[in-house]
Parts: sequence; C-alpha cells; structure tokens
Amino acid sequence: MTVTDTATDTEYEADTAYDSAVAIVGMAGRFPGAADVDALWRNLLAGAGGLRAITDDELARAGVEPGVAADPRYVRVGGPVEGIELFDAAVFGFSPLEAEAMEPQHRLFLECAWEALERAGYQPTRPEGTVGVFGGCGFPDYMLLNAARLARDPATARVFANGNERDSLTSLVSYKLGLRGPSVTVQTFCSTSLVAVHMACQSLLTYECDLTLAGGAYVPLPQPAGYLYEEGGILSPDGRVRSLDAAANGTVMASGAAVVALKRMSDAIAEGDVIHAVILGSAVNNDGPERAGYAAPGVEGQAAVIEAALAVAAVKPESVGYVECHAVGTPLGDSIELAALGRVFHTAPPEPCVLGSVKPLVGHLDRASGVTALMRAALCVREGLLPGTPGFETPNPALAGIADRFTVLGEDRVWPAGDEPRRAGVSSFAVGGTNAHVVIEQPPARAPRSRSTGPYLLTYSAADKVALDELTARLRAHLSAHPDEDLADVAYTLQVSRGRFALRRAVVCRDHQDAVAALGDPGRWIDGEARRRDPRFQLAASGESGDTWWARLASAATALLLAESDGDDHAATDQDAALAVLARGLIRLDVRVVDGGDSPTETVSVAPSDEPADVWVLTTLARMWQAGAAVDWSALYEGDMRRVELPTYPFQRRRFWLDAAPAALDQKSDVVGWRRRPLAVADLDARLCAAGPWLVLVGEECGEALADRLVLAGAEVFTARPAEVFRELESGDLTVPPADVAALSELLHTMLVTPRTIVHGLSLAAPPAEGIERFEESQEWGARSGLALARALAEYEAGFAAHGEQAPAIDVAVLTSGAVSVTGADLDHPEHAALAALASSIDDRGTKLAWRHVDAADDADIEQVLASSICRHEGPTAVRGKETWLLRGPATRPHDAADEPTAGSAPPTTDARRPRPSLATAFIEPSPGAEETVAHLWAQALGLDRVGADDNFFELGGRSMTAVQLAQRVGAELGMPLPVTALIEHPTVRLLCADIEP
Repeated sequence: MTVTDTATDTEYEADTAYDSAVAIVGMAGRFPGAADVDALWRNLLAGAGGLRAITDDELARAGVEPGVAADPRYVRVGGPVEGIELFDAAVFGFSPLEAEAMEPQHRLFLECAWEALERAGYQPTRPEGTVGVFGGCGFPDYMLLNAARLARDPATARVFANGNERDSLTSLVSYKLGLRGPSVTVQTFCSTSLVAVHMACQSLLTYECDLTLAGGAYVPLPQPAGYLYEEGGILSPDGRVRSLDAAANGTVMASGAAVVALKRMSDAIAEGDVIHAVILGSAVNNDGPERAGYAAPGVEGQAAVIEAALAVAAVKPESVGYVECHAVGTPLGDSIELAALGRVFHTAPPEPCVLGSVKPLVGHLDRASGVTALMRAALCVREGLLPGTPGFETPNPALAGIADRFTVLGEDRVWPAGDEPRRAGVSSFAVGGTNAHVVIEQPPARAPRSRSTGPYLLTYSAADKVALDELTARLRAHLSAHPDEDLADVAYTLQVSRGRFALRRAVVCRDHQDAVAALGDPGRWIDGEARRRDPRFQLAASGESGDTWWARLASAATALLLAESDGDDHAATDQDAALAVLARGLIRLDVRVVDGGDSPTETVSVAPSDEPADVWVLTTLARMWQAGAAVDWSALYEGDMRRVELPTYPFQRRRFWLDAAPAALDQKSDVVGWRRRPLAVADLDARLCAAGPWLVLVGEECGEALADRLVLAGAEVFTARPAEVFRELESGDLTVPPADVAALSELLHTMLVTPRTIVHGLSLAAPPAEGIERFEESQEWGARSGLALARALAEYEAGFAAHGEQAPAIDVAVLTSGAVSVTGADLDHPEHAALAALASSIDDRGTKLAWRHVDAADDADIEQVLASSICRHEGPTAVRGKETWLLRGPATRPHDAADEPTAGSAPPTTDARRPRPSLATAFIEPSPGAEETVAHLWAQALGLDRVGADDNFFELGGRSMTAVQLAQRVGAELGMPLPVTALIEHPTVRLLCADIEP
C-alpha cells in the first residue's frame, strides 16, 4: 500500500495490517474560541487560545454575585463555548418546552453527533447499518440552577428528565437520529470521552456495530465565568495552563463538546470513506489502590494502560513520534504522567518523541478533553505536524531523566516522513483512576484515479428556505477554496448524506468552475419540495422533433444511468426506444417508473429540449428526487464511490433558555409534591349513596371489600368481575372481559340505570407473573382495559347525543397499587404507571366524563379509598394505611400556556402560527375532505402553519391533553363522536381519517 506524505510529498511502503484497526472517518466539536474542528485547527496553528478574560458585564449577566467577583482570589479567566443558549429545536423535532428544558451538554452532544455523521459523508438521520453511540457529560448544572422547577411539575417532569439526566445523553441521540446500535453513557470523570472511544472500537471490532459515534460534552454553569482559586487545589492562580513546564501551577476548566465517527478500517477503505487517522489499538484500566488517594493519579496504572495499548497496536514505543498528553498543568499530575511514559518508552529513538497537550490553548475540557486530544493528534499525523506547546519555557524536572527519549517543543515543527507511517499516542487520565490510552497512525493515501467528466448533479436539502440558501453559500465557498476536489466525489457525498429534508435544491454543472458559478446563480437552482413518499412516475412523450434529439437522449441515459449498454441503447433513435432506455435507467436507480395502467402519481413530460440531453437527464432525475423518489445514488457510480468532507448543515439556532432563578424566589408555594391530608369519613355513607349508582369492576380482595362497603352504606352497586365473556349472573352480578370494548359497551347498556360513579379496579386483579409476562398482564388488565372502558364510555355518551339528549355526568375512579412513590419506599408496582398516566391524560376533557386516579397500597383503608374516589381534588390521590395524600402543584405553570393547554381549556386558536417542525417525514398534502379538515384543526390547535397527512401528532409537539381535547373537537367538526384515545391510537391525520372512514 502506497501512502503519500502530506508534509514532504514523498512516498513510502506501508505494511500495516488493518484487520483489527479502526478508522476515524468524521470529527465534530464546539470548543472555546472555535465553532468547529476546522476553526480549532486554525487556532492551534496560529497559537490562538480559547481561554480569555471574562468582563464585568459577562459576569453580571451570568449571575455571578458581585461579592464573589470582587474576591481577590477570583480569577476572571474562562473557556466558554459561545451560544449555549441557542438551539435549532425544530430540526431535531423538539417542542419549545422540550428545548427550553434541555440542558446545554445534551444539546451540544446531539448537534456534534449529527455533524460528525455529515462530515463523514453519512446521512445524519437513519443512516444505513447499525450505528452505536458512546459518550458522557459533566454534571447537569442547568438541571439545578435553571430548570429545577420543571421537575417539580408532574406535567413537565418527564420532559425535564429526558434532557437533563446523564443516563439519557446517548439514548436521546439514538432516538432523535434513528440509530439502532448500542447507546451507552460513559462516566469516568476526565477520561470519559477517550474511554468512550475505546468502547466504540471494541463494539466495531466485535461486529456489534457498523459505525460508531464516541465523545463527550462538558458545560459547567454559569458561563461565561471565572473561578475561585484555592491554594492546594488543581486550578491555576493566574488563569494560565503551563502543561509539562517547570512553572506549571494549575489548570483552567473550560467548556466543550466533541464527537468522532468511527468505522472498521477495512470497511472504510472499501467504501471510500474519509479517513483522518487510523486507531491501531486502545486500552483502559484503573489505578486501583496503588496511589496516594482516590483522586490522585498512579504511575503504575498509567504506565500499564500505555503499554497495553501499544501491545494491542502491535507497534514498538520508539515508533511513536508524538504523544498527546493528559497534562492538565498541575505539578504532581504532569510529573506522574512523565514518570509513567518513562517506564514504557525504554529505548531512545533517533529523534526524541515529542510531548504536547492541547490544554494550554483551550483549557481542560473535562469529559470532552480526551476526544479533543484525539482529534488534535489525528490532525497532526494526517497533516505532518509536530505541535509546539504554547508558552512552554522550562521543562518539568521529571523530564530531565528521560530527555533522551522525550522533548517538548516551543513551536510547531514539520513532521517528516520516515520508513513507517507517522504514529502518535493519546492519553486521558481521571479522578478515580480510570485511565485510557489510544495509539493512532497516519492514514493511507487514496489510490490515484483519473478525474471523471461531467455533467454532475449536486443535491442537498434543508428545513427551511433560509437554511437552504445558507447551505448553498457554504457549498459555494467550500468549492471555491478546494478547486482540486473531484466533483464526482462531491456529488456522491451530497447525494447520500444531505437529502433528509423535504425542501430540496439541485444544480447541474459541467466542471468545478461551473459548479461555483451555478451555486451563485439562483436562475440555475432547481428547487422543489417532496410531498409524496416514493411516488410512481409515468414518462409521457410530448412535442414533435426528429430522431436526433431522441437519439441523444438515449445515449445520455445510457451513459449516465445504465451500468453497461446492451449494444442497442446508443443506437436507439426513435421516441419509443429512447423512452424505454430512460425508463430502464431510472428503474435501475430504484425510481418507480410505471406505465399508464399502474395508476401513476406523477407524470414526467419528456419533450425535445434546447438544453444538452445529459443535462436534461440529470435535471429530470433531480426533479424526481424532489418529488419524493427514493433514488439509489450509489448505482450511478458503479462501485467507484468516494466520500469527501463537506460543510455541515447550517443550524438555525434560536434562544431556548430558562434563566436561573434567584434562590430567594424559590418559595414553597412553587413546590409540587405529595401532601398528607386524611379525608373526612363522618358523613361518608351519605356521600357514597349520593354518588351512586356505582359500577365496580373488581377481581380481588381490595375491590371486593370496596364493593361490600358500598352495599353496607346503602348505595346502589353493580359489580362486574373479569371473565372471558360478558354474562349476567343470577345473583345480578356481571362478568366482562377486561379489555373488550364491545363487551364493556354491552355492560353499560345492560344496566337499567346510568352509573354516576365507576370504579376501575381490574389492575389490582392481574394474574401473578414474572418478568415481561408480568408487565404484559398488567397492561392487559390495566392500561388496555382502561382504554377500552374510555372508548365504551365515549360510545355510550354518543348514544345520548344521537337522540338529542344530554348525557349524564359520570365519574371514573381508576385504582392502582404502588404505582407512585409517596413515602419513598412504596413504589411496588411501576407496571401500573401506564394506567395512572392514562387516567391523568383523559381527565376533564370538557365532556360529562371525569377521571381521577387513586393509588391504594396493600394496607389501604377502604373508607379512605372510597373517600378519595369521590374527592373533588384535581389530581391523583394516594392512600397509605389510614393516611391519604394529595398531589399538589403551583398555581401557575412554569411554561407558556400555548405550549400545553390547561385542563378543560379549548385548544389555542390564535392566528400567530409558527412553521411546521422539520420532521424526518416529508410533508404530504392532506387529501380534500376529512384529511384537509383534520389537518386544519391540528394546525390550529398546535399553532402551526400547516400539518401534513403523515405527520405524527406528538412529533409536531402535541401533548396527551391536547390530543384528548382535539378528539372532541374533530368529532364535533365531522359530526361523529370520537373516543378520547383517538389521537393516541391514530397519531397521524391519515391514520385517524382511515379509522373514521374505513
């Protein structure tokens, strides 16, 4: 294998075996003073650091108390990431509330994951193959300082957890980007992100994944801000980081996020990927007890992990020309790291191995530091640069004994080629003793090949017109700056990685210069919006012309769309033959071309044109793609495909941020929680009788005791027990299948009187089981049974409306046992939570039905349970022994009421509409009639300018309460009652209408 040295333009023969190697194919990040990896590299070359002085105004805006800022020990230096309050919520499908609730580390990690895939040349959502995610982040300060009040509101607690809990960091990426590999959150303090890289490599090499994302994020709050220096701590007293220097006296913590995309090296070569560097081996271990304390580093452990990584890489230490050290700039830490390196590197090489660290320029990025160091080392081996350490003056004394093997440079130096590829090591060590080391080497050069000839089709997409124009400008600037880039590679990369959105643009160009001109000329842009999913096309010839144009068309279609000519295609001169060639070529690209008898959804007019035939073919292909065709772009290239690194998506960020509330404002009145309040039972019998007739669905001791107590009170009671079929027993009692809508409807119609209160206690009677069977049984007797009852009641209520009668009011009390935690150790049946959520989501929907949730422990007092069932408290109640607890919340919601309507209110009808979020689903125009009506109602309720036929209600930002209210409104508009669960069961316009109009 021949590798070209980028620093010296010489070549060498590399015999490295790549069977167990991993390629770094994509890199993305946000750093102090650098918005991406390219900016970071420019800063590093220029010696421009991201650490900077923080002004008084910035400290005041960040909420740093004046007394703290005035402290003589306060160091006004930091490494902030700009714009952490800004986020493109729409492109990821987050509602405004979800975006505001999400802490910045989750945001940055998600954006970096997207960009790493794009920079690798892969679709950022639902890429082919199995993609895993490994990463970690720092403590979520935003959760405590800014968003804590959301956690205290049951309506926003779930949203709060998803975007703040560290456990959700990687799984949220997998959910939003559609990735199906392992999602593993790694937490090892400072070594987190390099440990994540190691785990990602293992996942690849065991074929658990085809591609992995690995990295970390660290954004301490408030920022921008400085810090209080404490003597004896690890922080620098003057805001400078002097890694590996005798004057090292501490570090500066800074913010950042970084992610790398990794593939098996053999696959990366075979599939034409961009390869920044090759990971030959990695290792992770722990110092164990062989150190001064838990937070102290250990020489033995660090030396062992470096030695292990070199052994996995199967390379000698003296072949490593550079080590990117952990080197945070503390005297002890740096000295121990140097001692560990000296134990592993025994033999002095011809030229000393250069040591360096990125931390003097960007600070210590904590959970993102290891992967940032890896990126710098990868760029160094790729570009042939031995980096200097800014500000370096006098070597750390620990270097004196190993000066024959190591050196630290004061400025950058060319890294000349040798007999072997350039190699580097990367270390990351952490509080707690988890150490990681990675060995990388220079990537092989791509094999030379002749340039392809045009024309070329450049395609890309965006969520809105502003982003589309910005992406066009970015591509134009990129091509202007890279005139030697093969346009075939550019076209292929765009086609396979930039087509997610419905708003699409294409240009056809002859060569590089023409591409720059076309991207700058709106008159040459081919714009369109996908409104169908993989439509069927019919080719229809029109116009009159001689056979010359049809012959040129056949020739162009053969050359561009067909792998091999069958010998007659170039010779096709008549209209029919040319159309057949074009159709065959399009079908080869998986475009659905049909004849007139197969009900086409789109008609493509094929008529003689003044433009060249090859340009016409690519323009037509572009318009088919814009119409929604799922084009197999790879088929255009006959296996000779290469990806190149191109500009990433221009996120349209807006401010989504909850300002930190002063501590004095955190009053108890804003706290949501369980409050003990035993309910009065002195006149309970009279109240129970007044609440009748009762229908009690029971099947175990607690339910039977409840029914018996109602009888004792003199109330009118109908009891229904679970069975396989509906039946009236001689005793007057009834049996009913728990989740059968028809049987429950029959039960209601069989009763001589309408029940005023229904107790659903079937979840307490679920058959005993273990594991997944226990969960399934609980859902059948709980949530599914509750849904069935809701539908039966909706149909029952509709019967009155059909006869012009007013439906009577019915209260429904849903019983669970141990579905909520009140006292701290009473969450015994979390599988009942689905039924509890159902009760809260359909309560008070603006009809005569009211639902409430009562959670009764095994020792619950029956009278307190009954009192809770008729209590007018708005919210769930819990009964523990003879004590009853009510869940109380603040008087006002902590977010805009337009985001989620309050119970019983009408959906918003304001004309101030926001644009439809950018969904993975293309916008499909609703059909006239019911679909159009329903889509209009949804858009009005959600405050959107439009809603597509296949748009998911909940991905649009809808909530369960809004769904319940909309079900009633849609039913009224269409003149047919809908169950309260209609939008939950059928969450798209098309699915809902298909259920309404079978």
